[in-house]
Amino acid sequence: MQLTLGAIVEALGGELIGDPHQIVSGLASLKTATSPQLSFLSNPKYQAQLTSSSAACVVVSPTMQDLAARRGACIVSDQPYLYFARLTQLWQRQRRAHQPLEPSIHPSSVIHASAWVHASARIGPLCVVERGAKIGAHTVLKSRVTVGEDCVIGQRCIVHSGVVIGADGFGFAPRGEAWEKIEQLGAVRIGDDVEIGANTCIDRGAL
Repeated sequence: MQLTLGAIVEALGGELIGDPHQIVSGLASLKTATSPQLSFLSNPKYQAQLTSSSAACVVVSPTMQDLAARRGACIVSDQPYLYFARLTQLWQRQRRAHQPLEPSIHPSSVIHASAWVHASARIGPLCVVERGAKIGAHTVLKSRVTVGEDCVIGQRCIVHSGVVIGADGFGFAPRGEAWEKIEQLGAVRIGDDVEIGANTCIDRGAL
C-alpha cells in the first residue's frame, strides 16, 4: 500500500516540508526505516537517530523542524506521537479498504438466536455469543471470543483473540467446613470505544 505525503497531510493536518507527491509505502522506527517509509521523532533522546535515518519522511515537533529539514522531507506537528497514532489509524483504514470484504459473522462462529449483533459489527472465527448478549455497532470480535449470556458490548470496541466476557465469578459462602456456591446472576457491561487485550477474562458479578 502507498500514500503520498500530500495525501497524509490533507487527511491529518500538519505542515509538510518537502514534495507532496513523494510516496511512502510503510511506517517504521527511525532506526529501521528505509527510503520508502515514514517515521516519527517525539523523544529528544533519539535525536541522533534522526540525522542517520533513511526514512523518506519524519514527523517532528517544531523544535526539531530545522534539523529534520536538513536531512529531507518532514511533517511538523505540535504532537508528533499523537500524529503518529493517527497515522497508524489512517494506514489501517487504507489497508482494509483494499482488502476483500469479509462476512460480518464468520461461518464458524455460534450466535444464539436471542443474541443481538449490530449489522456493522464483525464477528471473527470460532466466536460464541450466548443467549441474550448484545454486540454494538462497529465492534470487532477477533477469533475465539466468548461473550456470555446477557452480556453487552458497546459500540466501536475491539475484542482481541481468546477473550472471555461473562464467565462465572466463582463466589462461595462458608458453611462450616464446606462452601456453598453463590450463583453469579449478574452480567458484564462493556461501554463504547473499549479495547480488550488477548486472553483477557472479565467475570460476571453475583448480582
